[in-house]
Amino acid sequence: MNIRNAVKCLVFAGMTFAGGAVAVQAAENGNTQYSPGSAQFYAGGIPPYPGFYFLSQTSYYSADRTNDSNGDKIPINFKVDAFTETMRFLYVSDLEVGGGQLFGQVILPFVHLDLTTPGGSDKSFALADLVTTVGLSWHVDPKNSFTLGLDVAMPTGSYDSNDIANVGLNHWSFQPVAGYHYKDPQGFELGATARLIFNTRNNDTDYKSGTEFVFDYAVGWNFDAHWRVGAVGYYLQQLTDDTGPTAAADGHRGKGFSIGPSLTYTINPGQELSASWQPDIVSENRAQGNMFWVNFATKF
Repeated sequence: MNIRNAVKCLVFAGMTFAGGAVAVQAAENGNTQYSPGSAQFYAGGIPPYPGFYFLSQTSYYSADRTNDSNGDKIPINFKVDAFTETMRFLYVSDLEVGGGQLFGQVILPFVHLDLTTPGGSDKSFALADLVTTVGLSWHVDPKNSFTLGLDVAMPTGSYDSNDIANVGLNHWSFQPVAGYHYKDPQGFELGATARLIFNTRNNDTDYKSGTEFVFDYAVGWNFDAHWRVGAVGYYLQQLTDDTGPTAAADGHRGKGFSIGPSLTYTINPGQELSASWQPDIVSENRAQGNMFWVNFATKF
């Protein structure tokens, strides 16, 4: 596999998007520490060459409705706009464990959040919760790879329980992830990751968000050495109830599904630029809106 293909499969299998306020999901105040759909074609594999890699993900999320458990719009004054710059620093080592290549990652998300709710409006710009990743990748052959990883999201982001807009969530989460990636450089490509999100309690509010399952996917076609088109999205299902003094009686379990187009251009053998649009098709106990991504990947 050459450097071009290494960058094209710069897939962060254990990768999360911290800055949960952007996703506006079921959980405390509608926040979570992973943004479903952020994996896109960077799903299910890791570059086989040891070294340092960098991925910049610039995103914009907008929604003016939030839905109940049946997916119907709740008639309240609600609007969220969030611009996020997420910087991912990945190191692929030459160490092997069980035949898998050891890798690690640090994720730094900076979020500008503008939020309006029935309780008022607020804005915030700050570093959101930092995420670290450790994992293993197996390259079965030039087209097939598997990954196992663990993301740990830390309560490092700006947080005040009296504020409406918080980019930090004031709790930890532990997220085991499994991924698969298939790539034909002149044809079909498929990437997928499945993760569980185990949240700890917010000690300031005594609120504990329920466990979530997220499946990210990407399906596309490589026309030549430069262009790829496809579809990307996610499926989310909250598996356990939220608990705490302000938790809804029904547990406030979220559910969501999104699918949208993606376009990728390989600038040179070591750099790639991609963009995608992911509208929320199904949203229960969640906001329903649109997410836009522009990604830039490179190898140091």
